[in-house]
Amino acid sequence: MNTRCPELREGCRVICPVGEIDLATAPAFRDQLRGNDAALPARVVADLRRVTFIDSSGLQELMKAQARCEAVGGWVRLVYDHEAVDLLLRLTGYAEQFPRYAGVEDACRDRPQDFGGR
Repeated sequence: MNTRCPELREGCRVICPVGEIDLATAPAFRDQLRGNDAALPARVVADLRRVTFIDSSGLQELMKAQARCEAVGGWVRLVYDHEAVDLLLRLTGYAEQFPRYAGVEDACRDRPQDFGGR
């Protein structure tokens, strides 16, 4: 998994992993989700549009990040358009916990999209 530098938009930490998120790359993904700041980010947008594969290791890191963020009144939101991400979330029952957003701005402003696949 390659990474692009995280950024802040509208008070949200935005991460944009690239490639595969699996057992080998999950630690790097976890580090992206947590950030390097002293304070953990409360609102995180994971833009997964350049992720080509994600397995349960990546999903586990998303769930941990969601729990950390919710503990301080925040959230984790996902931007994705790849069918593999949608399938993983639907098959594991996490599609409602992680609704699909069309873009980063939509995620920051909590405007989920209905793409008809669910």
